[in-house]
Amino acid sequence: MNKFILTLCLGASSAVSFACSPGIGGGPSGDPHCMAPILANDPYYNGSMNNGQVGRPKTTTIYLPSKYGAVAVNPDTGYVSGVLNQDSLSNAKKNALAECKKRDPQGSCKIVSWVRNGCIAGAEGKAINPPGHWHSFYVGREKGLAEAVALAKCKADSSLSNCRIFLPEGCSLP
Repeated sequence: MNKFILTLCLGASSAVSFACSPGIGGGPSGDPHCMAPILANDPYYNGSMNNGQVGRPKTTTIYLPSKYGAVAVNPDTGYVSGVLNQDSLSNAKKNALAECKKRDPQGSCKIVSWVRNGCIAGAEGKAINPPGHWHSFYVGREKGLAEAVALAKCKADSSLSNCRIFLPEGCSLP
């Protein structure tokens, strides 16, 4: 009888010792999911116990404020000025006009092009009929392309000759 009681006690104590702790898991003794709450907080846990449900990677959105540039020209004198990396389009236009008017305060400067988060360059060619100068501007997003495209636009116009870059590429990028 003592052997029977000893066997019964050992069996009962082993069943209790392998059961889930209160508040951990919810399955019967030996359930592998008893450890799930602990594993979920373990930095080395690879997610193998989540039955094929893969969590989505966290998306992080970064806000970059826009940057603006503008070009002003005095059509009477041909003087060109520009500004880059301004915080607003209105500031870019205002500052480009102010730079243009520094040369000729009474001049009739006007904004001819502007850029937001990109690059700008200008080319000019001599107009055949009527004689005079003509300006071509290009605004693009990639660095290193604005001058080539502005010059190509100028050369593609059959009414222009002697095309050249008069405003080197400048970029307003966040």
